[in-house]
Amino acid sequence: MATVNPNASHIWDETEVYLIPPSAVVGDIEDLVPASVNDELDAIIDDHFLGLIDASTGVGVAPEIEITHYDGFGHSRYRSKAKKGAVTTTVNAYEENDVTRSLSLAGSTSGKWGAPRSQYRHAVYVSRDETPDGTWVRILITIKPALIENSAHGGMVEGEQEAREFTVHHANDPNGDVFFVVEGFEGVGAATRNWTATVTGTPTGGTFTLTYKGKTTAGIAYNAAPSAVKSALVALDDGYDASDWTVGGSAGAYTIAAPTEGVLTANGASLTGGTTPGVTVAAA
Repeated sequence: MATVNPNASHIWDETEVYLIPPSAVVGDIEDLVPASVNDELDAIIDDHFLGLIDASTGVGVAPEIEITHYDGFGHSRYRSKAKKGAVTTTVNAYEENDVTRSLSLAGSTSGKWGAPRSQYRHAVYVSRDETPDGTWVRILITIKPALIENSAHGGMVEGEQEAREFTVHHANDPNGDVFFVVEGFEGVGAATRNWTATVTGTPTGGTFTLTYKGKTTAGIAYNAAPSAVKSALVALDDGYDASDWTVGGSAGAYTIAAPTEGVLTANGASLTGGTTPGVTVAAA
């Protein structure tokens, strides 16, 4: 039976937007993709920060596709085809800075406003979701430069915030891909699905517990086999079952592959005997 898993949802708290001219990228854009969410963004990205954006609209994402339905005599809609798939994003920028001035009604010189024109940028979106397990970060970086349309301008209205709306028309690569994606918990290494759990201090009795995404197992015997550790993790009321967990190794030295990236901790306070027994958990 399917189980609801609220931990798999995202409620975003903030998003940063960067729009980088292709001419500013030395080499390939893939060289600017961080290995994990804990790596600092390259200075080339950081130099093209869009600034304050409208929180109520954030970054809108609009998938697009053209659907054609085919009809035959006595057989309506016997087949359908999809083509021209695309993705468009939108953002409302509040600041007047070097980035917005270069894209919004940019004139032929710095002292002029002009009509909208074709301009291309690599878009970078960095979003954060504060969860009970830590801060989840998603980084999107366009694979190919996107056409930036200055689709609206708030004008000068008394008492109203001036805003510039940018519609980003993303280009697909030959595989139909649009973004490089880097995701994970802030402050946790890149391999956060894979863990080692080691019982230390040579205990002779007692139990320890493991906690995953805020849920704690029942006591696990100090010398439990990997299969018993897996059973304890599967028993967590977190929406995952036996097929989602992998536990290997040997008694007291376990390798654990969790269903998704998350925080795994241990508590060995109930272990007895030995010399200062405990349990250490580390990202593999």
